[in-house]
Amino acid sequence: MTIKKRELNILVIFNSLIGVIGGGSRHIIEVVDYWIDSHRVDYLISEEGYRVAKEYIHKKESQNKKIIVYSTPFDRVEKFFLAYISRIIKSSMETWKLRRKYDVVIAPNYLPQNMIPAIVMRGGAKRIVYFHNVPPSLRQEYLRKMNILWRKLSILNWEFCVLLSKFFDLIFVVNEATKDHFIRRGFPPKKVVVVGNGIPYNFINNINIDNKIYDGVFLARLVKRKGIYDLIKIWKIVIRKNTTAKLCIIGGGSEKEKLKMLIESEKLKENVILTGVVSEEEKYKIMKSSRVFVYPSYYESWGVVIAEAMACGLPVVAYHAPIYEEVFGEHIFTVEVGNYKKIAEKVLDILQNPQNYKEMVENAKNFVARYSWKEVAEHQLRNIVDIVENI
Repeated sequence: MTIKKRELNILVIFNSLIGVIGGGSRHIIEVVDYWIDSHRVDYLISEEGYRVAKEYIHKKESQNKKIIVYSTPFDRVEKFFLAYISRIIKSSMETWKLRRKYDVVIAPNYLPQNMIPAIVMRGGAKRIVYFHNVPPSLRQEYLRKMNILWRKLSILNWEFCVLLSKFFDLIFVVNEATKDHFIRRGFPPKKVVVVGNGIPYNFINNINIDNKIYDGVFLARLVKRKGIYDLIKIWKIVIRKNTTAKLCIIGGGSEKEKLKMLIESEKLKENVILTGVVSEEEKYKIMKSSRVFVYPSYYESWGVVIAEAMACGLPVVAYHAPIYEEVFGEHIFTVEVGNYKKIAEKVLDILQNPQNYKEMVENAKNFVARYSWKEVAEHQLRNIVDIVENI
């Protein structure tokens, strides 16, 4: 990359991984793999987090990339609160041991376990935090489904992290709505930068498949907010009219075992296949072997998996999120949040009349070709260089 006045030393404090790798974690890994062409990047990551992210982090090797792994007694416990607290303490201690002088320290997700160690780190590095989410005002439908304690904790966590953001020199967000939220809260507009997301479009485009195996496919972490239980309701409606219709669910997460039990209790094992976590190439092969992408997520900050599905040549049917208008325009089908019956109706129409959607699918595929990780990485790096050089 040519965006370089001098080689930067960058530290990424990567404490947010529990069990699976999410969109925000994927984002930092993708952009770092472009930055290391010209700059040095160290990851500070827990032993369990490294186990989760290892495949992705090592996708591109470089002498400019270093992994610093630490361990805690609670790193693998099921109670994520204990894991996160232990990571905050241990990673904060680890930053004091680091001998390299860093120009930049990054919290790749807006969570206290990433932000607090970045704040207490010595040495005068510029601090950057990513907010891969939308404000609570754009998550009302999902928040209403949570019990009151978790709802309060979710909002409190957001407010606490917004407060912590005052200690950061730059805030990267992935949509305009989140930037507007920060500006209304008194943050200088120059401090909040919309960076968007990307997909490996050329890699996806070069994958070939022989035939269609699945009628529907879903890809995401298996957590409640992704609408995984609505997904089962949707498919039960689909198979009433198409008894052999198969849905493939790709991903892992905290709800995987409960979802598996539900599929068995509803006698859907022949119609719903759980793959678990698969490799990048296998993921795209499965998607290209499917006919429609079904995504009843209750809210999104951008929608990387939707862009990936579009690049795979799939029509997308999802619950409506305001962010989709900003990112995807009219290239996906949406229904009101929670209306799983309407999603099922649209899925059936696509399966029964695929010829009606060929032009839209092709236009959508061409549309998402614009979302390049290279451009996303370069845009961020320009902003990072500016704050380091005090431009």
